[in-house]
Amino acid sequence: MMENFEGFFGKGIEFWIGKVVRIDKQRSTASGMSWGFRYKVRIMGTYSNADNIKDEECHTAMVMLGVTDGSGGGGRGRSVRITQHDIVFGFFMAPDQNFPVITGVLGRSPKPARVGGKFGILSGFTNFLKTGLVERNETNQTDQCPTPKVKEKSTTGTGEGKEVPKAQLENIGQSADEPEVNARPKPEGNQEFDTSGLSDDDIKEIETEEKSFLNANNVNPSNSSTLAELRAKTAERNASEGNRVGDIVDLDDGEAGGLELF
Repeated sequence: MMENFEGFFGKGIEFWIGKVVRIDKQRSTASGMSWGFRYKVRIMGTYSNADNIKDEECHTAMVMLGVTDGSGGGGRGRSVRITQHDIVFGFFMAPDQNFPVITGVLGRSPKPARVGGKFGILSGFTNFLKTGLVERNETNQTDQCPTPKVKEKSTTGTGEGKEVPKAQLENIGQSADEPEVNARPKPEGNQEFDTSGLSDDDIKEIETEEKSFLNANNVNPSNSSTLAELRAKTAERNASEGNRVGDIVDLDDGEAGGLELF
């Protein structure tokens, strides 16, 4: 007859909810002088506004990371984004309210209730966590997405001490006076592809593939630089062979000898 085993957690799991205390009251854990990610938490029900327990004497809870955060093994890991005065949720891994583990954090709203006391919610910014592009945004909910922006009173550099490298720009063929589109010329003798040694059938196959690609992307073949270069090279080759260009490539109708370029 098999006996009933209670398992690791015994008869059940005891959950809790609490507030992360001020960072300056947990310097050893906040500065990385401990293992894992751990925070001092004032657990609701275990502590109260009327008790005489200091923040630094509250439970130290370890954060349980998600599967997408990584354990650190194989170089895979993400930092925890919990700060002071966050409301966190968790459970006790050991009996008698021992070894608390944080499994989640509740998002902040734009107008938190000002309850005051030891469980009051204040700013998450600290001397180490400064405001950034989102300034003092401290919300995380569905109807508001923090978007980086330029600060209202921000200033830009004067540009003093910064000179345009005119000599270097002129050496590569670019204008140093004003920006231009396609200002950098192609190297002398540049060509997109070489048609030497190709038969008319080979060229026609290239042209057919190019047209199919252009049509699939709703591009007018007459605007294709590839087809224009192909036509020019074909004309040059046929002219050098002593043939009339019109016998092989009709530049107006696009058809000659079965070779269609447009």
